[in-house]
Amino acid sequence: MRIFNYISTALLILALFVACINNKKRTTAKDKLENIELLAANIVGAYTGNLPCVDCDAISTLLELHRDHSYTLTYQYDGKSNERFVKEGKWEIDKNKLILDGVDYKYKIESELLVQLDLSGNEITGDLAESYQLAKMK
Repeated sequence: MRIFNYISTALLILALFVACINNKKRTTAKDKLENIELLAANIVGAYTGNLPCVDCDAISTLLELHRDHSYTLTYQYDGKSNERFVKEGKWEIDKNKLILDGVDYKYKIESELLVQLDLSGNEITGDLAESYQLAKMK
């Protein structure tokens, strides 16, 4: 009879321990979702900059991120053409990176900045690294 009581007590303690672990995992997942939602709310706005260009002076870029997770990307090749190009689509955030549907590259999200990443998703390094930034318009 005592063995039965010991086993029952051990199983009860184990069940409580497992329940606590599962509750912690749910809380962590909920916290991550809330952090992404907060980041998404803070990223909404207009960003501008002059990105490097191989065969022109610069690429004047305006990226507008809307609350409904749509975006408008407007750019012009300065010194080459007066034509403005516009892309529209949806945006999302994944691991502190901004992903624009229909655009091959991503942006790293920093305070008041979007830093364009290379096509592999890595930060651009070298002399022009700081030129691949779009600053949030106030």
